[in-house]
Amino acid sequence: MHTPAPGSSHVGVRTLRAVPDATQREGEGGRGHRARRSGAVGAVRVRVGPVEDADHDTAARVAIRALADAYAHHVDARDCEAVAALFGAEGRLIAHFHRGPDGAPVVRQGRAAIVAALVEGLARYERTTHVVGGQVLDIDAGGRRARGETVCLAHHLYMRRGERRLLVMAVRYEDDYACEAGVWRFSSRQLRLDWRDDRPLPVDGAPADGT
Repeated sequence: MHTPAPGSSHVGVRTLRAVPDATQREGEGGRGHRARRSGAVGAVRVRVGPVEDADHDTAARVAIRALADAYAHHVDARDCEAVAALFGAEGRLIAHFHRGPDGAPVVRQGRAAIVAALVEGLARYERTTHVVGGQVLDIDAGGRRARGETVCLAHHLYMRRGERRLLVMAVRYEDDYACEAGVWRFSSRQLRLDWRDDRPLPVDGAPADGT
């Protein structure tokens, strides 16, 4: 996987691009492209780039959606530095379902703090799968700032006392975004928990209810 260095991740309208397979590459040159082999699927790579669309509102919405998808993708890949690079230099990650001693939400500010929090938080899970759902946005008239809300079902596979379990969390992200030099990043991302379901996974081949 390509891992962008902190501060270098640019999320824009060119986001998910299939890598050409060997059949396509072989045809590149004077003979043109050959057709893709039946059933061949290129690996999906998260692509980044500045917003260069005349319709700034539409381009901003596409770029911000790509930002949310890239966040989920990099978290599941445990590429914590790539996640942090999606935030501004002083960006904040705020967890409302984790509270400090004073009852306030836990705030991580700056990319280094975000990386450290993600490394610690993901260490307890074998695997995660974040399924990003709906997103609503409010983009300011200048097209350089926006606020939004994105929902996600976050699946966490982990072990507890020798038992494999699945924790599903319905997470609601409340986000502030800023666009600098044509690149959208999180200014802040607040994590709120709508509901959760924590249950044991059945042994392979056994019914889910254990009967």
